Amino acid sequence: MPSNPQFHNLIRFLDESLVEHYGDVGEGSLDDIIGSQVELLHDANDLTRTGKKAVVHELLSPIASAPIFVCIGLNYRDHAKEAGLEIPPNPVVFTKPPDALAGPTSEIVVPSAAKMMDYEAELCIIISKTGKNIPEDDALSYVLGFTAGNDLSSRYWQRAPRSGGQYSFAKSFDGFAPLGPTILHPSFATEDLQVQTRVNGQVRQSASTKEMIFTVKQIIAHVSNGTTLRKGTVIMTGTPAGIAGKMPGQPWLKHGDVVEIEISQIGCLKNKLVFEGEQ
Repeated sequence: MPSNPQFHNLIRFLDESLVEHYGDVGEGSLDDIIGSQVELLHDANDLTRTGKKAVVHELLSPIASAPIFVCIGLNYRDHAKEAGLEIPPNPVVFTKPPDALAGPTSEIVVPSAAKMMDYEAELCIIISKTGKNIPEDDALSYVLGFTAGNDLSSRYWQRAPRSGGQYSFAKSFDGFAPLGPTILHPSFATEDLQVQTRVNGQVRQSASTKEMIFTVKQIIAHVSNGTTLRKGTVIMTGTPAGIAGKMPGQPWLKHGDVVEIEISQIGCLKNKLVFEGEQ
């Protein structure tokens, strides 16, 4: 890791004139980014400081685009247990397409075909440079940082007989991967990041990333085995127990629900769900 990181908590945002910038929240409060003044960075390819500052008017997804989302299933023992599934011997991998990307405050439009909607809080890895066959001991050198994500899922399409045992379609609708609000530089991250999901203020998931079965290094090494990881790839590292589909009564997400995914040191994304045909 660099001895002098270029940023602490990276954001992409619009200023009061609706001009897009990259900035560094620094070590300040992650609870009141909107309206705060932050140091500006040059751009996505040059994250050095400009010496200027701007006021944050609107937070955007911390990355403008992603070539692909590489997702890990069953990476928390308690989630595997609640799902009634065995602990896998290696990371279970599926993908989401680029258009699944959404911002930390975006309204998520849920198509009428996506029924039995569920949330999944996940620590996400942002890949900083293209690589292949990355060894575990070099994995962190490929990490730009970590952000929070919600692997929104239509259990209707994830369950048999419609799924055919495949996860991707159920999770690949436009906007089904909101990220943010910041990217935490890896040199500041700990192995004990607290992950929490709230639906309309009610806590649904609460866990620590130290409970993950496969570590960040192991995941990067596995998914790059014989496979090129492009710069900007997002790796979603799995969700803990507490999904709606395994709660009593299965309280699926509904029109107007507000889902908050919060990870310590990263901040909170807060998305309202808008179901097609119910506006």
